[in-house]
Amino acid sequence: MSTETKEKEWKKFQRNYNRLTYWGLKHGYVKPYNNKLIEKLRTIYYGGLPASILLLSNGMSNGYCYDRALLMARAFIDTDADVKLICASINSLKLNPEYDCNKNPLYADHCFVEIIDEDGKQYICDTTSGFIYDKRFYWIIEHPEIRKVIEKEEIKRKVKEDEEYYPEDIERNKYAATLTLPLIESTYGRPTELYSHIGINLVQKEIELFKERIKFSEVCKEVDEDMKKLGFKN
Repeated sequence: MSTETKEKEWKKFQRNYNRLTYWGLKHGYVKPYNNKLIEKLRTIYYGGLPASILLLSNGMSNGYCYDRALLMARAFIDTDADVKLICASINSLKLNPEYDCNKNPLYADHCFVEIIDEDGKQYICDTTSGFIYDKRFYWIIEHPEIRKVIEKEEIKRKVKEDEEYYPEDIERNKYAATLTLPLIESTYGRPTELYSHIGINLVQKEIELFKERIKFSEVCKEVDEDMKKLGFKN
């Protein structure tokens, strides 16, 4: 397939993808993260930050689908819902001419979360797009070709191993927030940053809650004092 043909096919896909996504949002087949989920994500930490910040930030999620999908799955492993990690190629990557998927099919590989709730309803959480989809609708727009399925018990084992070998020390890791949070705050309002747009402000809310929790201003002072002791000045 020529480069020109690939570009045309990609643009056609993008138009259809956007049209279907808007339609899905209007009719409830695509939904943003809800308050109940965000509250649960506040209790899950990765690299010193709560998942409620990481997963609401496109810049902190896009391109890290395996790590972020596991973070999302952790919100469901202690519930009655069935949760799985799905590794599959998707159209958003397969058709993107930026990736030469003919050269390496794994360039189209993606990881997302499948949830079957207590009522048997099936959903997809895609941490790259930041949306929750009706499973049938997600299959229509992305046409996943499944490579691997990681079941709930295996996810639990993985989480347990991570907690044993890489335990989260919130008190120690909070100092990293002085570097990470300003990076996230600098992205507010960008077109891809859905959850920080004016009128939504969910990322802003989560960051402010976290700053209050760790007494962020005091942490910044401690870091400044430590840097001065090491001979660095503002």
